[in-house]
Amino acid sequence: MNIKKRLWFSILLIGAVLMATVVFVLHPGFFLRSKKIGNAIVFPGNNVAVQVELARTPYAWSKGLMFREALPEGGGMLFVFPSETKRSFWMKNTLIPLDMLFIGKDKEIVTIVRGAEPCKDLVCPSYASTADAMYVLEVNAGFVDMYGIQEGDVVEF
Repeated sequence: MNIKKRLWFSILLIGAVLMATVVFVLHPGFFLRSKKIGNAIVFPGNNVAVQVELARTPYAWSKGLMFREALPEGGGMLFVFPSETKRSFWMKNTLIPLDMLFIGKDKEIVTIVRGAEPCKDLVCPSYASTADAMYVLEVNAGFVDMYGIQEGDVVEF
């Protein structure tokens, strides 16, 4: 009987390793953070640009800027989604206050959330777009007011 248990355990272990390998090969972003720095979001009407990290995978979307103690001035994170729909974000485990810019597929800013505060509670408020968005840009709180960015402005990237 003991040999049968070991055989089944071995089969399950090999299956789990094989499955993890297949997932890693087909979807490496599931295990690895997709971090690409140096992409610029330009606000042509405001004469300012932001260097962004791209969040393109479900893993990167879920982690975002969690547990970061700082975000460089002129830096941010751009969430790139495959389709346009109403988006909702929260600040769970985010340590720095942020401005969130929800951007439509035509690259027009559809919603701005100013000064979203960090949340360390079990239940955190959600910040949602008022219109469909395909991109969300997170920058340091105060960025939007400092550069006079408004809903309806168009960005380039």
